[in-house]
Amino acid sequence: MKKRFLAFALACAMVFTVTACGKSDSSDSTKKDSKQESKKEQAEIEYDVNELVTLGDYKGIEVTLDGEYEYTDEGFDKYVADTISEANIYVEDNSQKEIKEDSIVNVDYVGSKDDVAFEGGSAEDQTLDVAGNCAAGTTQGYIEGFTAGLVGHKVGEEVAYEVTFPKEYGNADLAGQTVVFTFQVNYIAKAISSVDDLTDDIVSEKFSYDTVDEYIDSLKEAYNTKLESNLKSDTETAVLNTLNNNCKVSKVPDDLLQARLDLILEMQDKQYQAYGTTLKDYLTSMGYDYDEEVAKIKANVEESTKTELILEAIAKAENIQVDESAYKEFVTKIYTQMGYSDETSFYKDFSVPGYGGEKYFKLAYLTEKASDFCVDNAVVNYTSKVAE
Repeated sequence: MKKRFLAFALACAMVFTVTACGKSDSSDSTKKDSKQESKKEQAEIEYDVNELVTLGDYKGIEVTLDGEYEYTDEGFDKYVADTISEANIYVEDNSQKEIKEDSIVNVDYVGSKDDVAFEGGSAEDQTLDVAGNCAAGTTQGYIEGFTAGLVGHKVGEEVAYEVTFPKEYGNADLAGQTVVFTFQVNYIAKAISSVDDLTDDIVSEKFSYDTVDEYIDSLKEAYNTKLESNLKSDTETAVLNTLNNNCKVSKVPDDLLQARLDLILEMQDKQYQAYGTTLKDYLTSMGYDYDEEVAKIKANVEESTKTELILEAIAKAENIQVDESAYKEFVTKIYTQMGYSDETSFYKDFSVPGYGGEKYFKLAYLTEKASDFCVDNAVVNYTSKVAE
């Protein structure tokens, strides 16, 4: 588990998990008013972290990392190759003139029904993966047979053939209909797979650098930054894992666990409301069992909250306090990144019955500082070289 914004990360788990509207036992929107009232009426959640956590070794703990954190030509070459491959760059291959079953081909096309072009059926400068029947470099598939008729034709040809839309197609005017697609074959393409294939023109068009050398220099800087980030992240993760093994949490208070869960559920539901639905309806439509998914989230939240409690206990043991100036910078960075303009509305949205948003993020600040303390005092060993 990475340490950054530990408590905050729980709320942001909405991006990666399935959750539900409001409290975990209800997605009924008619309960919102009563829920707002409960936010005002429910007593603040209190607990003594020293009664919940038995601290083991947390200063001078020893961890071993096995990643690659030092620059090497071999590592950089792989990074460049992977970056270029993931960019899905295709350029004209002048050596190929006839489309094969596995060709990548650039075309313009027009779709027509009864000799009239239909809306959304035309495009220019499209690079197609014939074998995959999709846009090159993606899994964005086309209707069955869309690219098959191109096989055997040559660059410069105009090719027209019939394609039938599936009966369940989203556009009722086209569902089950047979139409004609007319293609202009511009060229057969090849993937740029290595730095040797790059030219100044390609990097200028695709990456906005004037020369290949400038682009490679930018990748070298990015690679070094990645190595530093990996080292930092892996160290933090190893330290937190060791803390979880060394320290014991007797239990997570039920009301605290529910508050953490409610926050994730409430924030996630806002995402679905923006699309005019609720998560429960979405889960049902996708074949998931709502209660089972919420139970999975609750189990994950419980484990994360245990780590939070351990770090809170360390902060208390080391007398780590909230520095108001540093906290202001901390929370401002978070709420601005999330699109908020002020603390008040931010805290309101991150408040749940028994636990206010300001308290939530001040604890997040303290747990981050406690994690920093443990990392700074850890003894880190490496199975590979590390850049000084």
